[in-house]
Amino acid sequence: MTPTSAHLPVTVVISTYQEGEALAATVASLLAAQWLPAEIVIVDDGSTDGSTDHDWPAPVRVLRRPHEGIAPARNAGARSATQPALVFLDAHCDVDGGWLPPLLDAIDRRPDAVAGPAVHDRREPALAGCGARLVDPLFTYQWCRPAVAAVHEVGIVPGGCLAVRTERFLAEGGFGPFREFGLEDVDLSLRWWRSGFPLLGVPASHVTHRFRATAPYPPARQAWLENVLVTALRHLPGPRLGQCVRRCGQLAGFNEAMAAVLARLPRGDCDGLAGGPGLEAYLREWAPWR
Repeated sequence: MTPTSAHLPVTVVISTYQEGEALAATVASLLAAQWLPAEIVIVDDGSTDGSTDHDWPAPVRVLRRPHEGIAPARNAGARSATQPALVFLDAHCDVDGGWLPPLLDAIDRRPDAVAGPAVHDRREPALAGCGARLVDPLFTYQWCRPAVAAVHEVGIVPGGCLAVRTERFLAEGGFGPFREFGLEDVDLSLRWWRSGFPLLGVPASHVTHRFRATAPYPPARQAWLENVLVTALRHLPGPRLGQCVRRCGQLAGFNEAMAAVLARLPRGDCDGLAGGPGLEAYLREWAPWR
């Protein structure tokens, strides 16, 4: 393995909660790759399974926090990072030997970009997605099959693995006010695109994701509903916002979730944010649900 001396020095941030042996396997994959990050920060989001209690080798360090969820954990990792580039990586991934340079090259050439790799399903390695599009009013996304080998623009950079410049990420406020897990990557992608910054798919970078039927986070339907509603209030214009709210209204816990969102979401997060020139063009291309 070789340090990334010819590329942007990078901190890999791994947020983890009750990941068991998957976390150690992910770190081993990073350390065995051809290119070694300058720093690997494991953010322990209140795990009680002992999965972070290892004698981790350099350049790994652990940041321990009370349990809050993925977005706050990742933001804490970003704030503690010492390198000019960040890669956020799920704690249940295997990286290809040459996975890192293509991602770093993408954000080196386009410093305001968020970039994501081709992500393979461990159960079916031949299946890969690079970027995603939204397919329904609840912000479910569908992976896009990489149609070209070159770096290209995408609608959503899924959060399982994404690269960004540290300074830009922090300047944009990091991940949004999301509970537990879900939608933090969709919100980040929408904010990025609406700020005029590129969202890039990098097919030359390969990461294998261990997709799971259930997450280790505690069942939290209201937290997920809150995340959907926060994203809708921040980004959707009137008709689409109505579709989202009506769909959410059919789900248990809606009243409590809406009340919680309205109580905690700063008014400025909605005023002047939803709608605006160009948003409909984005939605037509990357969120063609009606």
